[in-house]
Amino acid sequence: MMMPKFHLKYNRAGLGCLLFFIGTPLALLLFWRLAPSSWILRFELQNQMGRMAYDTSRSAGPEAVPVLQEYLAHQNPGTRIMTINATGAYIGSHQGSSQSLITTLCQLAQHDASLSVQQHSITALRSVSGTSTEVDLTAVKLMHHQSEAIRREAKELLLIRIIRGIDLSPEVCTVREQLRPALDRADPEGCAAKILKAFLEECGPAQNE
Repeated sequence: MMMPKFHLKYNRAGLGCLLFFIGTPLALLLFWRLAPSSWILRFELQNQMGRMAYDTSRSAGPEAVPVLQEYLAHQNPGTRIMTINATGAYIGSHQGSSQSLITTLCQLAQHDASLSVQQHSITALRSVSGTSTEVDLTAVKLMHHQSEAIRREAKELLLIRIIRGIDLSPEVCTVREQLRPALDRADPEGCAAKILKAFLEECGPAQNE
């Protein structure tokens, strides 16, 4: 009389395991396919899924902006860095709806307590492909930072913007001499060197005061 009960309990347990192993992946699949991108992005940031958050940000709509803003203010520097990387991906694909995120990155680059967060913020600002006085002034200010690593990132940001042919703020000319060594190291026949040389010449020595 005990054997049927034993088999019944065993089968129920087995069925429960089967439903778990089938149902969980199915639920996750439906979540990623049907949920709003902002929900998905929040889930990925909460669970430290940096690579997936980066990819989601590239294809997400403007509803992702509040989520990114929330996690850019997270108390954990590692979470802020992960979100900064995702924010850079969003900006790269959504220039038109990114101004508030650009402002936040500029603030983090200048004022965050973590040097790593500052560095990643400057790097993420490379995604800004258009004219931005805010980005230019942030980079110029950081060219005078006490940290060599921050100065190097700020310099690289300005050089990238120059070589892209972006219309830059006149204030960039105030750090003209700090940018010149890059020209000395570049291939003089290369396109990048020619663009940088033209920019430095346009600045003029009188503006480097």
